Amino acid sequence: MEYVTTTCPYCGTGCGLNLIVSDGKAVGVAPYHRSPVGSGKLCTRGLHAAKALSEWRIEKPAVKGEPVTWDEAVAEAKKLTAYSGDEIAVAISSRLTNEAMFLAACYAREVLGAANIGVVGGGCGASTTTITDLAKADTILMIGDVMKRLPVTGNKLYRVQANGGRLLYLGPESYTAVQADTAVITDEYTKIPDEFSRELAAAANPVVMYLAGDTAAAAITAALPAKTAVLYETNNGRGAAALGLDRFALGEKTKALLIITETPEREEDIYADLMPNLEKLEMIVAVGSNATYLSDAATVVLPAAAVNEYPGTVTSWEGRVQKVRAAAAAPEEAKCPCEIISLLSGGKYAWEDKAAVFADLAAAVPAYAGIVYEEIEKPEGVFLREA
Repeated sequence: MEYVTTTCPYCGTGCGLNLIVSDGKAVGVAPYHRSPVGSGKLCTRGLHAAKALSEWRIEKPAVKGEPVTWDEAVAEAKKLTAYSGDEIAVAISSRLTNEAMFLAACYAREVLGAANIGVVGGGCGASTTTITDLAKADTILMIGDVMKRLPVTGNKLYRVQANGGRLLYLGPESYTAVQADTAVITDEYTKIPDEFSRELAAAANPVVMYLAGDTAAAAITAALPAKTAVLYETNNGRGAAALGLDRFALGEKTKALLIITETPEREEDIYADLMPNLEKLEMIVAVGSNATYLSDAATVVLPAAAVNEYPGTVTSWEGRVQKVRAAAAAPEEAKCPCEIISLLSGGKYAWEDKAAVFADLAAAVPAYAGIVYEEIEKPEGVFLREA
């Protein structure tokens, strides 16, 4: 029995946890009290993080639904290079590590020449506060069901109330609305209610909190005199945004699609909404750890190791860069996503030394400039320069 300290694979809070590993398999979860994010507390999803490594796994490469060797599958997948520009799209999961996303974006630009490169499950925006500082706020405006979507982040808000602070809510009926001191219930919002504007203006330390994919919330809060907590619902949505990856949308001219997926459980399949638009495509290559509706429809399927089966880093909503560690063994034929990108590129990208990949990332992406890979080993991680 071994305890491996790593980062939760679910939401963007970035809770530290210990995966309990036996005979190479993750069999349970234990708290990690040294993490300043959760301080040993986990939500229901985090407590079941071991399931993310065992459910609905893709175990063998396939072409048109038939098992093939890796060499055969890679040769078929390389036919993506027959397309270029608007004809080819690349969708990258915001649940991958920073290193895997970085190499995938490099491959999409430099080898495929794809005009459409985006992220599935991401968002945009950078927070100007941290999870530790949330408790110091005296007034917090919550837009949308933030407490339910990111439970451990939401749990920090009870301390605001305990300290005499105010929780305001704007949005539809929700769990968060019930917990607020004052709630304005509406399915659409185009401006901040006057009463909330007055309370925020009078507060000494106000914070506005909303989900990263909520463009309406971002628009109406842009000019407010308050710190912001922009919450990402996937474990590395903030990392995707820092890499400059916008939300993915399938273009009208797209003929071929490379999609690199990472879905901890099938019922959380965030790719299902793409299905109605896939019939027009000539080729789909799906790289993923777990089966999704998309991998069922793909021309080529390449089995990947899941997060916490290969090492790397992820970035939480507050801009905290933290380690994920190889805790469990991947299925025999599954490969690290970084290795798969290298294979598709014909060996153009070195992948085994994750510290070297991160160094290339830090040199190319201003938000990560100056961050040393070894420093991320600390329980508190390292913050982005812009955080």
